Amino acid sequence: MYSIDRNDINQIIGNDWDYFHHPASGMSGGILVMWKKDIASFEVLDHSSQMVMGILSVNVLGKWNIATVYGGNDAHTRKSLWQQLESCMIGDDPGIIGGDFNCILSKEDKKGGKRFHLSSGPKDMKMFLMNNDFHDIGFVGPSYTWCNNKEGESRIWERFDRCLLNSAALQNIPMAKVRHLPRVASDHAPISISLVEPQKQKFVFLRFDTWKSYPATWNIISKAWKKNGFWY
Repeated sequence: MYSIDRNDINQIIGNDWDYFHHPASGMSGGILVMWKKDIASFEVLDHSSQMVMGILSVNVLGKWNIATVYGGNDAHTRKSLWQQLESCMIGDDPGIIGGDFNCILSKEDKKGGKRFHLSSGPKDMKMFLMNNDFHDIGFVGPSYTWCNNKEGESRIWERFDRCLLNSAALQNIPMAKVRHLPRVASDHAPISISLVEPQKQKFVFLRFDTWKSYPATWNIISKAWKKNGFWY
């Protein structure tokens, strides 16, 4: 979507959430970041078609550098993403980078299609991780987050979506788990990470997904969000 206003956010999730939107270009792209106002605040530091970067101040956890990513389809385009993230993710604060990177790092991240090889795209991403102290902490749930939705031998599964944490974040949330959630009305599965341990019964979730593009899902999500108790 090229534009999103307050009424759209109220319809999706309610007026107790604030938001920042980087518009889509034509029929593709676009990033929407939302945060619950009574739990956290978010200051946007930089944004582009591939990322929204800012400081998330959480009541119980302090300040976190957070980047929501929608990586370009080719390695050349993603080079500017790594440069932007490298210039933003500085300092000693905990940091999380999450979203759709449009890149896989190993043969384990793919099922079907052409055989994986370590091309410039995965090499650039691995170099960014190594140089900037970010780590893939694994996940719980299905092995892949994207499917081309084709049948038979043409079907391809890949793990495009992930959360990356730096050492400071891992020290703050050593039991952190990334969860791959079921795919609904999208070729991507949403992913989530909890910043607060479950036994404290206070949850802060970051969600990286594209369901805003599907108005039919608004009522489903709205009803589920209002239910009491723990859910993803």
